[in-house]
Amino acid sequence: MTDQTERPEGWDAVPHVATIRGAEDLPAASGPGVPAPGADAGAAAWAPPARRRLRRGAVVGIVSSAVVLVLLVVAGGVGWAVGSDAHSAGRPVEAFLDDLESGRVSSALDAAGVQHGKDDVLLTDAAYAKAGNRVTGHRIVSVSQSGDTATVDAYLTQAGRSVATTFRLERTGSDWGVFPVWELRPPSLGTVAVAVQGPPRSTVTVAGQRVRASADGTVSLRALPGSYEVGLDGGQYVSAEGQTAAVRGFGPGGTTPVQLTTALTDAGKQAAAKAVDAWVDGCVASTSTEPAGCSFYAYGANPANTYTNQKWTLDSRPGVEVGGWLSKGWLVDTTTLGSATYTADFTGPAGRGTATAGPIEVSATGWITGFTASGATFEAAVGNRSSASGS
Repeated sequence: MTDQTERPEGWDAVPHVATIRGAEDLPAASGPGVPAPGADAGAAAWAPPARRRLRRGAVVGIVSSAVVLVLLVVAGGVGWAVGSDAHSAGRPVEAFLDDLESGRVSSALDAAGVQHGKDDVLLTDAAYAKAGNRVTGHRIVSVSQSGDTATVDAYLTQAGRSVATTFRLERTGSDWGVFPVWELRPPSLGTVAVAVQGPPRSTVTVAGQRVRASADGTVSLRALPGSYEVGLDGGQYVSAEGQTAAVRGFGPGGTTPVQLTTALTDAGKQAAAKAVDAWVDGCVASTSTEPAGCSFYAYGANPANTYTNQKWTLDSRPGVEVGGWLSKGWLVDTTTLGSATYTADFTGPAGRGTATAGPIEVSATGWITGFTASGATFEAAVGNRSSASGS
């Protein structure tokens, strides 16, 4: 009796693999999922299927897409940062100060909306080029925004010092509906203020620009940060020591007023002496016992007499000295008194004779109020303050 393995029902109809024609010619199968020769066929049936590898092109595509996405994110971030920086409220301030430091005054003022006309003689490229201690650098320290307004705090470098300055801006719109557009409000400018201790309407020079003072002797000119040489164009008769007007930063708080104290030149003093002499001569030329506007007179005439040949004779001239300018002019002080004598012929109840008065003191205190083409003008401090000119 031969032992045989009981085969499941139905397997008798299936031929053995070895009896299948051509099976003997098949090469031995190998590879994943294929049982080795002699291995159990059931084990082969449960082997895991091979993983499908992605094609190289698909991998490259995925990687490229990821790289593009990263680049877009980075580019977007960079673009936003650049756009935000370009539209910062500090940008208009930077542009304004850059123009100012380069001497482009007209461009700077136009960008800041500063209105200026022909009377603003210092707000030009040429005038600012002659200014000293100009703005040579700047540093923005803070930018703050509140709604549609912004404040920019900066330090200006001027004459080797840092000058704190605040600028204000307002939002006027937006670019692409995202980035704000800021406009610089006109900064408050400093002032070169000059007071002339001299005749009204004197001619003043500021940074080479000629300006006539007002009736009260003052000059006020808007100016950019810097130092300005101030002088007097007094011609041959009047001079004044030059001054420097300093304007630090922006706003009236950084302005230092200057004063021009006038004095007479040697030619002016000579003209003043001639004017005083002319005034004295005019008084002496009078035939009245009380010359109008003069510092001397005679009294004691007898009303019963008739006087003829009335005459003043100057015995000696007063000595004078011209000092500084007061409210009326340059003070003329009498240093030594002069003298004069009055004579006249008379007829009367007592007969004929000669009347004499004197010597009488003559002073010449007053003011030199100005100069004309004829010379100095003297106004006496006595009498009716009549004036006389002389050259």
